[in-house]
Amino acid sequence: MKSLQDLVVEHPHLVVAHRGASGTAPENTLTAIGLALEVGALMLEIDVQITTDDQIVVFHDETLERTTDGHGEICSFSYEELKKLDAGAWFAYRFRGEKIPLLDDVFQLIRGKACINVEIKPPAAGEDWRKRIKLITEATTSAAMTPFTLFSSFHHDSLRHLNSLEQGFHTAALLPPEDARLPSLVLQDTGCQAFVCSLEQLTPELGADIAAHGIFAGVYTINTLQDAELAMQRHARGLVTDFPERILDYLHALKQ
Repeated sequence: MKSLQDLVVEHPHLVVAHRGASGTAPENTLTAIGLALEVGALMLEIDVQITTDDQIVVFHDETLERTTDGHGEICSFSYEELKKLDAGAWFAYRFRGEKIPLLDDVFQLIRGKACINVEIKPPAAGEDWRKRIKLITEATTSAAMTPFTLFSSFHHDSLRHLNSLEQGFHTAALLPPEDARLPSLVLQDTGCQAFVCSLEQLTPELGADIAAHGIFAGVYTINTLQDAELAMQRHARGLVTDFPERILDYLHALKQ
């Protein structure tokens, strides 16, 4: 598998499977990630949370209710408790028994097949967010996945800290909803190499700034061909989608 840096150089547009193939399987599960790999996604996006016993689990929400049969804040549970939950039946009955995976489980599944975007969530009030980053980066380094991993976050202090470590980490700044700055200014402030925003945020003005400064920009969530066309018109190269097969087919058809 090519490194993230090589992947970006070689692909004018990069399809990023949002929480795996989350349009056809329960998000952030090994099944969703496996399906994304099967359809040819070369990059995946996942979210991570920290348990009470400092395990890194792949999960989006702060609370368990939406995507599992559990209740409460995920940070209040150990991994031993979380792995007993069903993380698939909410999506469809045939996915019952799907578990919340560890970050290392995902690394093992994608190794040699795809790169990954690990979104680092903003910390809870009073949380030691540097410890969170230490756990995540140590796991990534230990798995020899640093060249294949992009760290992103809405929490720009986390990104500044990551970029200060000088360990070759790749970083992308997510644009908070209330932030009206141009991408070039966000990257200047955070030291990140890439910029990510929603399609709604990707105005013509932002697109012009992306083009003028040669910024690698990703945009979410691109689930229709019309969305993909608009994102590319505004100079986005990373297309984050719940349906990677659909957007990959679209890009393939453009080459014909």
